[in-house]
Amino acid sequence: MKSTTKIIALSLVLAVAGGAIYIYKQKSSKNNVSLETINPSPGDIVQTITATGRLQPIDQVDVGTEICGTVSKIFADFNEQVIKGQVLLQIDPLKAKVRVEQTKASYQSAENEAQYQKRNYERINELFQKGSVAATELETAEYRYKNARSSLVNARSNLEQAELDLANCTIKSPIDGIVLSRSVEAGQTVAASLSAPTLFTLARDLTQMEVKADVDEADIGQVKSGQRVEFSVDAFPGDKFEGEIQEVRLSPNISSNVVTYTVIIKADNPKQKLLPGMTANCNIIVEEALQVLTIPLKALQFKPDENTPGYVPPAETSKESKERQQRAQRPDRPEGGRSKQARENRGRVWVVESDGLLNSQNVELGISDGTKVQILSGVDKNYTIAIGVQSTANAGKSNSTTNPFMPQNNRKSGVKTRM
Repeated sequence: MKSTTKIIALSLVLAVAGGAIYIYKQKSSKNNVSLETINPSPGDIVQTITATGRLQPIDQVDVGTEICGTVSKIFADFNEQVIKGQVLLQIDPLKAKVRVEQTKASYQSAENEAQYQKRNYERINELFQKGSVAATELETAEYRYKNARSSLVNARSNLEQAELDLANCTIKSPIDGIVLSRSVEAGQTVAASLSAPTLFTLARDLTQMEVKADVDEADIGQVKSGQRVEFSVDAFPGDKFEGEIQEVRLSPNISSNVVTYTVIIKADNPKQKLLPGMTANCNIIVEEALQVLTIPLKALQFKPDENTPGYVPPAETSKESKERQQRAQRPDRPEGGRSKQARENRGRVWVVESDGLLNSQNVELGISDGTKVQILSGVDKNYTIAIGVQSTANAGKSNSTTNPFMPQNNRKSGVKTRM
């Protein structure tokens, strides 16, 4: 009997001791951590879409030739400023001059023939009126006169074409601009058989550039004309350039089953740092909110537990704390008076009250940039919001325990003992 009483008493002592140890550990764990908090603060939030494009002049002209021949002289070179009508290149005009002389002779002959047939027709017509010749002779004279006039028109066209070819031996600039490229050398033969070969590429004005950017099909629905664009180039990594979307082209570009759309971005280039062909890394600004109330996104992701300082589990919440939490969770206005978008764009944060307790608070959210989010209502800059916990224990102390059954290092001898 005494033995049973002793066992029961010992069990009670162990249970009390275990409970005390558990409570001590719980308090100790709460004492070793502290809340990490922030206050909502004004900031800028910008939603962007990334795209890559290539720079090119807004007005670019390829200068070619319609005739064949040998380049005799070049009057313009790379990067030179040219004006409209300025001679860029000369093709040897010898063959063109010979053809002009030939067509002139043919034209003169056709003109003489037309004049002769005209006088002959007039003469026979007079005789026909007097009854001296038959109608067939008049018809023959009229036929020959009409053919002569047709030959004269044809000869005039050949002469004009030959003179045009001679003029085209001198290549002139069609615009005021700068020479971006030159594709021929003096002495080179150019052949314009099916298409005109490109001799020069001119840009009208390098102070105005455009970016042809490829935007993914998943993002193109958010891109609109007039949106602001920020971009950088590898040549000037520390500089930011700005542009504006001028056009969203509807024709898709499909490569390896990836669909993109071309977006044209106009950009000023007053210092002419931007050069044709540079790669532009673009950030298309879809939406932005400047100097609005913001909190970090991790404030919405923070979930306290029983070890979090200031957190009172629902089962242990006092009547006063329950009422305060219910007031905090109650929306600012009835759900029926809120739009569907407003009801969906909501979140919850944990607010630190003046008594140190944590209470949840519903907030209405605006746009986000992936790091912070805009707060439309629910809290203001005077609220203290928990975003996490941090340990206050001494980092030099180790909380790990040693297993006596694991191999140990003998630091004095440097020999590991094995069981």
